[in-house]
Amino acid sequence: MAFIKTVKMEDIPWQRLISSYGRAAAFPQWFHAIAHGDGEAMGKAAERLAEELEHQSTLWHATPFGVIFAMRMLGEAASDSMKQELSEPKREQLNALIVAILNMCQPIAVACADTLGHVVDMEPLPSITDLLRESELWPEDEEEDEERWEDDPVSDQAFYSFVYYTAQILLLYKEDIRKLCDSVCEEVRDAAKELYAEVGRIEVGG
Repeated sequence: MAFIKTVKMEDIPWQRLISSYGRAAAFPQWFHAIAHGDGEAMGKAAERLAEELEHQSTLWHATPFGVIFAMRMLGEAASDSMKQELSEPKREQLNALIVAILNMCQPIAVACADTLGHVVDMEPLPSITDLLRESELWPEDEEEDEERWEDDPVSDQAFYSFVYYTAQILLLYKEDIRKLCDSVCEEVRDAAKELYAEVGRIEVGG
């Protein structure tokens, strides 16, 4: 929990983590665009992150770490949106950010619930930080990436750990998601209820 709450974006070796379509080197700039870009930039960045964090119910090495920062951002945006002195444009921007993150995390939560509900006799790595050990990271050099993909270099335990720790992060922020189910914004409310239901399935399945 301490790692999840305190790790910094620059502490994660994104370039050495795999995502749906390659390496996760661009994740920091996409998160920056979600937090600080205009509506178009935010939407494009959220779409790219959603594609890279989950694909056809499969989660990746970058997924749990991406979800850490997505959920932190969600909590901060939700708190800011409650401030009375906010202008209406700023409130709308925050609501759009919240909806983007909720929608991004919903298929991830589905994958977690489905996997943990069906996989038995599998143990994750002892700690989420074990996913950052040198033995788990891809090499700095990307020259042989294509061959590595073909050789299926990720162990079953590592893949299970991607799911397990992503699930634990979502569960850690379950109460924040629940609070958004009472938002005065209908779009936020609907997206929060969908994600909250899937996080509830994780708890039952896991």
